[in-house]
Amino acid sequence: MKDFKKRKTGTVKSVSARVLFPVIKEQLAEGRQAAFTVTGMSMWPFLCHGRDQAVLDVCTPETLKAGDILLFQTELGNYMLHRVTALRTGRFQTTGDGNCFRDGWFSNTCIIGRAVRFIRKGKIVDCCSRKYRLICRLWMFLFPIRKWIFAIWFRIRKYIRR
Repeated sequence: MKDFKKRKTGTVKSVSARVLFPVIKEQLAEGRQAAFTVTGMSMWPFLCHGRDQAVLDVCTPETLKAGDILLFQTELGNYMLHRVTALRTGRFQTTGDGNCFRDGWFSNTCIIGRAVRFIRKGKIVDCCSRKYRLICRLWMFLFPIRKWIFAIWFRIRKYIRR
């Protein structure tokens, strides 16, 4: 996984996740917010590869809610930015918005930060706004039929592009 961190004179500089996310962790530990450009399509349609930026803040397990988007590091060392779909004592389950499967259960100690807003095409999307939370709840509710929603969407898109 790479991150498109800095744009200078039209060029894009890539930074390895193994370098970037520990720095983000340090920034959050110092009480600062941190941002990075999203890579991968697992959070599509809410977050798009190379276009959207996630702004993170500190997250304590006590404040964690279903629907929150977390940056966390798995036991295998991979970094993921996915939505919390269920909570149990000391652990959480996630799912990528663009996935039709659950990721599994992770310990609360894996959490690096929580997304508080996104920057999409210069516009700020507040993760705490009622409108955003309502849309996310609806999307989570539609999980069982997500694969059919995607199939219909891709067919419509293919038809429009002709």
